[in-house]
Amino acid sequence: PPRDRLSLRISTLPSVHESLPMSATVTMSAVAAKAGARLSSRAISKQARALAATPRVAAKPRASLAAKAMLVTIEHEGKTYEVECDGHDNILDAALDAGIENLSYDCKMGVCMTCPSRVTAGEVDQQGSMLSDDVEEKGFALLCCAKPVAEGVVIKTVTEEELLDEQLCA
Repeated sequence: PPRDRLSLRISTLPSVHESLPMSATVTMSAVAAKAGARLSSRAISKQARALAATPRVAAKPRASLAAKAMLVTIEHEGKTYEVECDGHDNILDAALDAGIENLSYDCKMGVCMTCPSRVTAGEVDQQGSMLSDDVEEKGFALLCCAKPVAEGVVIKTVTEEELLDEQLCA
């Protein structure tokens, strides 16, 4: 379809519209602009009417947003750092925000395994990590996926080789 006649349904672009204002007309125009298109006023009116007729469900509050900030101790390259990790931050993001340098990482999704560490105290949640259960049970963690479960987490960075020896050879 021609770009100026492109009609977009918001529900098909959730990752684009989540952070935009939620009035139907503004959102549709913003979504279209972000997608590199323009919507005609007729298309906006049609979509706005459809959105107005759609039943709304209240979003459930995310528990992680209500979680309090926790101090995490990170041992890296012979130095010890304390970083504050709020309920939705993984330890890698908290460490980077705190200015810890030379941390190894790449994808930040738990796939590449370039941000290895070992939990020496406390407990972390590693939802989304590609580590096997037995490797996690031995205390290994990926900084990009690890979130503290409670106060008292101490985590030490390790080499990729140390992690891969456990993950692939054990």
